[in-house]
Amino acid sequence: MDTTLESVRYKIKKKDHLFRRGVHLISGLVVVYYLFPEELLYLPTKLWLILILGLVPLVIELIRLKKGILIPGLRGHEEGTIGSYAWSLWTSMVIMLVMPQEIAVPVIVIYTIADPLLGEIRMWRKWLVLPLGGLFTVMMFMVFGYHFFLALFAGLFMVFGEALEIVGVLQVRPELYKIYRNSNFNKNFHFPFKTDDDSSTQLVPALALGLIYIFYPGWFPGPWFTPIF
Repeated sequence: MDTTLESVRYKIKKKDHLFRRGVHLISGLVVVYYLFPEELLYLPTKLWLILILGLVPLVIELIRLKKGILIPGLRGHEEGTIGSYAWSLWTSMVIMLVMPQEIAVPVIVIYTIADPLLGEIRMWRKWLVLPLGGLFTVMMFMVFGYHFFLALFAGLFMVFGEALEIVGVLQVRPELYKIYRNSNFNKNFHFPFKTDDDSSTQLVPALALGLIYIFYPGWFPGPWFTPIF
């Protein structure tokens, strides 16, 4: 048995990689939101959605970044920036809040399967991401009842979203610089701003489909879920 340090490191990385993929796959369960009524425990269900998918990850990330913690499943570069899981949950939350279920459900569910699959294809053969990933996402949208051309449109935008990344530095307006410079926020949470494909893989196809939905809502199947509680 290989007990070298490199072997141990590989096993740890592989374990984290599989854990990350597993968490990614089950994140699609957020669509159970549609099984609940408009009001739950005397509060609007949308408020529960914001608290659970919006506020909870925000608090976790603020604490994690302040203490420099790298929780299981996160990559090394995420030690000093927002974790991909937070991007994923925040984007799913926004999509469910502003998009019709006919768009939100397939985009979120297909993303949870397609994003890790595209990542694996990229590590295997980068040039196959577009043909294989595109084919898979188109077929998945068709499973959700989209006709071929709408599925093709959605699938290509999802593959494009998975490859999209914006990198820059988060800044504030000049008139606030003095306050910003002297604040604890600047000392503890000043980090490079970087989008994550766990956000864009959902957001890009959702926005593209949303534009079509405005003019041709009859092209879309669904909804699939009605409240049962």
